[in-house]
Amino acid sequence: MKYKIGDTIRLKATIKNLLGVEAVPANISVKIYTITGTLIYTDLTPSLDPATTAQYYSDWTIDSVEGATTLIALWEWTGPHKKKILFDVVPIM
Repeated sequence: MKYKIGDTIRLKATIKNLLGVEAVPANISVKIYTITGTLIYTDLTPSLDPATTAQYYSDWTIDSVEGATTLIALWEWTGPHKKKILFDVVPIM
């Protein structure tokens, strides 16, 4: 999916244990990087969806990215756990 500069997007992650049951992590964060590895956004306290055990989200407004580019949203939580999401940003035309 492609997003434009100025769009607000909701990044989501559901944390589950090996049995597939939602499990609350001790610490969770989401960071957004450019494809070259430059950090452009950090949320150290993503929100928990109401009435869920471990479904988190973070809303981010794309403020500036030069040219059309692919960004990486990286969710990390306690232990060696990670979830990576790739998405594209295009300039406003």
